Parts: sequence; structure tokens; C-alpha cells
Amino acid sequence: MASCIYRYSLIHIGNELKPYNIGSGQFNFLMVLYHKDGINQESLAQSLRLDKATTARAITKLMKKGYVTRQKDDLDQRACKIFLTEKAKKMEPMIKKILSEWTETLLSDFTEDERKLFIDFLKRTVQNAGFVK
Repeated sequence: MASCIYRYSLIHIGNELKPYNIGSGQFNFLMVLYHKDGINQESLAQSLRLDKATTARAITKLMKKGYVTRQKDDLDQRACKIFLTEKAKKMEPMIKKILSEWTETLLSDFTEDERKLFIDFLKRTVQNAGFVK
């Protein structure tokens, strides 16, 4: 069931972001950067549990589309930091609204107590999977 929700979510988010030339896979990178703008590329990859090559490709695509920039880290010249552009920053409320509306759709017939339980169960499931310490 989780994979079904994941697939439907990717389809929905991909459709919503298509006019902005943002793929559903790139969406996750933007969401991390909205919380940690200027994170180094390696930490970004680790946050999303993706390999360095996949992260590099996604960052390159987002750069070509004008959503992020890559800068050498002053403290470690081998590392790069990723920053949101003004274009991406202006899109943050709209992207978060898309996510919020999708969440509301998924939970539309849940009572408030069921919503709280469901979110708690999801958090615990993620912890059990080993992704949150």
C-alpha cells in the first residue's frame, strides 16, 4: 500500500509541477533546500538517501532550469554548496501549497483523531525503517 501511495503522490506532484518544468524527483531536492538552503551536495544526497551521481544529475537539471546554483565551499574546496535562486524561493509557497493540498486529499475522510494517529504511525514506521534516529 505504501508503494501505491508513493506512486500516486509522484504522479500528482509531477502533474502539478509540470507547468514549472520541475519533475517529481526534483521536488524532493527543493523541499530539502527550503529547509536547509546552502547545504553541501553530499549532505543533500545523504538527506534524501540517494547516491552522489543521482544527486549531481538532479542538481544539474535544477541549475539548467534556474532553480539552484552550485558554489564551492569556502572551508572545503572539494565540496559544493547548493543554494536556491530567487526563482525557486518565489515558488516555495506554491510548492508547499501543492503538498498541503495533496495531504488534505489523502486524509480527507479521516477524523482529527485518525489524522493524528496516522501521522504518528507513519513517523514510527519511518523510525522502524531506520531512517530517523
